[in-house]
Amino acid sequence: MTIHLFITEALVSAAMYSKVKRGGGPANQRITYTELRDQVLFLSQLFRGEFIYPTEGLATNLDNTLHAFEKDKIVDLHRDENGNITAIDLSNEERAAGRENFDFYCFLIWPFIESFWLGAVSLMGFTPPLNYTGDGWLDAKKCQDASQLLGKTLYHQGDLSYFEAVNKETLKNAWTRFEEESLLLVSKSRVTTSNAKPLPLAQLAPEWMPKRDPVIGIVPEGRLWDFTEKIALSRREGKNRRDGATRLFVEGGQEVGEEREGGSRRRQRKVALGARAHL
Repeated sequence: MTIHLFITEALVSAAMYSKVKRGGGPANQRITYTELRDQVLFLSQLFRGEFIYPTEGLATNLDNTLHAFEKDKIVDLHRDENGNITAIDLSNEERAAGRENFDFYCFLIWPFIESFWLGAVSLMGFTPPLNYTGDGWLDAKKCQDASQLLGKTLYHQGDLSYFEAVNKETLKNAWTRFEEESLLLVSKSRVTTSNAKPLPLAQLAPEWMPKRDPVIGIVPEGRLWDFTEKIALSRREGKNRRDGATRLFVEGGQEVGEEREGGSRRRQRKVALGARAHL
């Protein structure tokens, strides 16, 4: 895959895009070095199971990429009196060329960002209803299937840009990464007969569990919410997608938890469509 050849360039571009997509003049799209480094670190950790990074380390890889971008007239680097990079802009030459290089690198990684964003949104569905009295464990396979169904609905409505984002294996990789970071706890069901196979069960770690309000439903705050919004910062912008779009899909994410209630596919489609209607 081409992205493996340009992974550091793609990560830096996607991190810069969190400011570039705001539009306006160059000053409005400028990103500080600290903000860029933090978003690149976040994305590189998120995708460490997907890609192999150069061995020099984050700081060296970031600086090498920025200096290469400057040499190729993709960005302008702002420095302090000691020569340290303080902020980064897209160069006038890159803007005049229609962001040809910058967009190329973004397009390489956007499908992965979309997939992990969808996976994170689907975790909202692990939040139990107020009257729930069970142990919190859900059938992991059914939850992944519901997540994929939600993603297909959002894609056909134009709320996801890439069909690759709903690829079963890519979503599975996202959930595996969440498990590695202890967002998601995975166990095996108890076997009741000698012929039965244990089923994988999953639930959100308690410290990542969103709160639920009897009036508004899932409360838009907490660790999972902030994590999902941070992924969304680097999502591709579009007429149906805005920075705060994550909050519009909470109802759709809740559908992953419909397995707890025995919800139907018709119900899943209905709520996903309802979330779209708020845009």
